[in-house]
Amino acid sequence: MSNIEKHENNSHELVNTDHKTLERRIVRKCDIYVLPLLSIAYLLSVIDLDNVGNATVAGYNYMYFNTTPFAFTLAVSAHFFGYMIFEIPSSLVTNILGFHVWLPILMVGWSISSAVQAACTNVTQLGFVRFLLGAFQAGVQPSIVTYISLFYAKKELALRYSVLLTLLTLGGALSGFASYFIVQISGTSLSGFQWLFVIESIPTILMALIIALFMSHGPGNARFFTPEEREFEIERLKSEGSANEIDSSLAKSQVKLAFIDILTYSYLIIFLITGIPFYALNFYLPTLVSQLGYDNIQAQLMVIPPLVISTVFMIVCSWYSDKYQIKANLSLLSYSLSIISLVGMLLTRADNPSLYNLRYFLVIVLACGVYSVVPVVFSWFTCNIPGQYKRSTMTAIILTANQIGGVVGLLIFPATDAPSFYMGNIVCLAAVILASILVFGMKFYFESLNKKRDLAILANHNYKLNDNDLKDNKKIREIAMELVEKESNYDELLCDKHPNWRYIT
Repeated sequence: MSNIEKHENNSHELVNTDHKTLERRIVRKCDIYVLPLLSIAYLLSVIDLDNVGNATVAGYNYMYFNTTPFAFTLAVSAHFFGYMIFEIPSSLVTNILGFHVWLPILMVGWSISSAVQAACTNVTQLGFVRFLLGAFQAGVQPSIVTYISLFYAKKELALRYSVLLTLLTLGGALSGFASYFIVQISGTSLSGFQWLFVIESIPTILMALIIALFMSHGPGNARFFTPEEREFEIERLKSEGSANEIDSSLAKSQVKLAFIDILTYSYLIIFLITGIPFYALNFYLPTLVSQLGYDNIQAQLMVIPPLVISTVFMIVCSWYSDKYQIKANLSLLSYSLSIISLVGMLLTRADNPSLYNLRYFLVIVLACGVYSVVPVVFSWFTCNIPGQYKRSTMTAIILTANQIGGVVGLLIFPATDAPSFYMGNIVCLAAVILASILVFGMKFYFESLNKKRDLAILANHNYKLNDNDLKDNKKIREIAMELVEKESNYDELLCDKHPNWRYIT
């Protein structure tokens, strides 16, 4: 090798090292300045929405409102209708006003709605307040998901989404821990569960002010980046369709693509049925635990171990998913755990005290399966859909469907079915089995489409393969990518339909 070639190789290695160092610094800054604020905002939204579950165990139930279990459950689940109506419009408003403007407005709105639950005296009032709570929170989750994808690359997303889901599960644990003390407040004009709504809504208003002061529209004007870091961040995410600024006509085109893409409705169905066990467990976990021989106060504490264990499992799965870019197989693993636990709960008697420990273990396994699948499937979707406006619109559509699944999840565990909850367990089992089939089908579809595009590239370049090579998908991919390595794998018009784009499986 000549001295000139050695010098060029050394220079190239030096540039790569500098880029990797810069990338690590940028990701670290995002983890310090972006993720914590988003995580706390999301945590507060979870606490303000789900503390009604803890309040229910403490006496804020259908008997308190002098109504039927079904009417109470319907009123509590009214927030889902707010989600379904306002999720897409609110997500579009985020794109117009900016995350840093719209989110604080929503936070103030939902915190007030959550606090007002303490003043409700009948299910009509409760249903209306819960609807308003859902309307204000409707744009939060899709906006946070999209905002994260503006700062992080594909290989970094699942772990960051798992942080949000960690806070969702730990939010239940923290809420349960706080509820243990708050619901015991006595000697005032308000009962303990009323204080629960009031006290837990105050931090949200304070956080709204912090978000308004410190968040930016995106990486292009993030104040914590240097000019060099800002330029590099935009450039490194450009090929993934995350940080590109586009004109209004292309934005409208991407929104239209989101509504006509068959993948939107494929993911929609997966998220809809995945939402059934997810929201059912998220809301009814204290109730399920209270059926295992614990009193109402003890049940608040015993929800913590399933949440903590499932959180650790979820983080490990998400890390593995990011590191090896494996989505479908990990999702199927999580669904399998859910199936095993639900079958076990159906086969064991809920009224047999000698089986309480076994059923508690099955609740832990169920939590591991139900919670761990969400960040993996969500990162699978966001990694496969480039284009900021297409992705954000699809996110809102899919999460709207997820809320529909949530409505079903809340209605299938009526108090009259305690302690076995056969209907709820059977519906959740059917949903998880169907989701497994769909995920397997999506995996097969993406693999087939990727190979079809690889072969098309080889044909366009007159590259001939023998019969043995045609069976080696990995080799076909490597050859195809080498042939188009200097070409773009994405553009703002075609998004994921670009012939050089490859789906992650």
